[in-house]
Amino acid sequence: MLSKVIIFIFLGFFLEESSAATDKVICYYASWGAQRPGNGKFVPEDIDANLCTHINYAFVGLDDDCKIVVLDEENDITQGGLQRVSALKEINPNLKVMLSVGGATASPWAFESAANDPAKLDAMAQSAIEFFETYGYDGLDVDWEYPQDKATFNKLLSGLREALEPKGYLLTAAVNSIPGEVGGYDIPVMTQVLDIINVMTYDFHAMWGGFTAENSPLYGGVNESQWQRDNRNADAAIRYWLDGGADPQKVAIGVAFYGHSFILADPSKHGLNDQTAAPGDPGPYTDNLGSLGYNEICEFHPDGTVVYLDDMKVPYLYDGDFWIGFDNEQSVAEKAAYAKEKNLAGVFIWSIETDDMHEFCGRKNGLLNAVNDAMHG
Repeated sequence: MLSKVIIFIFLGFFLEESSAATDKVICYYASWGAQRPGNGKFVPEDIDANLCTHINYAFVGLDDDCKIVVLDEENDITQGGLQRVSALKEINPNLKVMLSVGGATASPWAFESAANDPAKLDAMAQSAIEFFETYGYDGLDVDWEYPQDKATFNKLLSGLREALEPKGYLLTAAVNSIPGEVGGYDIPVMTQVLDIINVMTYDFHAMWGGFTAENSPLYGGVNESQWQRDNRNADAAIRYWLDGGADPQKVAIGVAFYGHSFILADPSKHGLNDQTAAPGDPGPYTDNLGSLGYNEICEFHPDGTVVYLDDMKVPYLYDGDFWIGFDNEQSVAEKAAYAKEKNLAGVFIWSIETDDMHEFCGRKNGLLNAVNDAMHG
């Protein structure tokens, strides 16, 4: 009898441990990709629903009463963007589709207003539920960049959790890579309230710094200062969150499907930390100064020289006076392997519509496939 009890206890531990899998591939979809020209156009049906466990539809906003509202009526409603993304669950019944509110250009005051006014917080939660019921979504992703006060953010998240949890909806958040830089994160509370914490482990170096620099290094570089090694890489950020009390099984490491670009001051000096004259020109699809999507790198710099940094686990490319620090298939696989090593929930991607859909670098959706290969290999 005792041996049977021991076996059951062992099986219980085994099942609990085996359920703690690194298996989430959270795909942010920048919905305005459907309006991009030429090869940059990426519509909901271009998403491979079997390569994502979650799709976060970016973005919706908040009105003056803190109710959730669409930001692009034509794209989101008339052209059916919201509905077409949720329809991907017909292809992958296990897929979770999330409504992401906020973003880098959103006003932080709307979130603060909702947190500090119970009526507005209720309006935010109830309007979210109406969206879920209308369009078949599974939860809310809060992308507040960035809360400055822990108590305020706690009120917002706790109030949303109280409203969403009884109906079975998920609640996630996108957060700054280094919590101490914004001051508004109570990590132990967040790890209790949230289902997933998406740590934005990219944009570690500014395009105006005057020197070439990587966007999303996994580790610090041998030639960096101690402060940079302690703060400006994905490993440092994840360790900060875990050491602060985050449950690793609720933490997702960010993977960037874009890079930061520069114009070299001297094209003959094209290494890391070499002098730059200006940020790189905007790409024809993403139209952002100082950055290109992976799709733009593949299409417009096919003959560039790629150098892989073994210490930082990321590449850079130079092509004449053009230089970009980015992620390729090898580096995103390194990040997925890191997630497994640290027993994290998985990875999240910003953003899937800038993958190599047209096979200029090789296989279709090479980055997303590389993430999945590493995750499940």
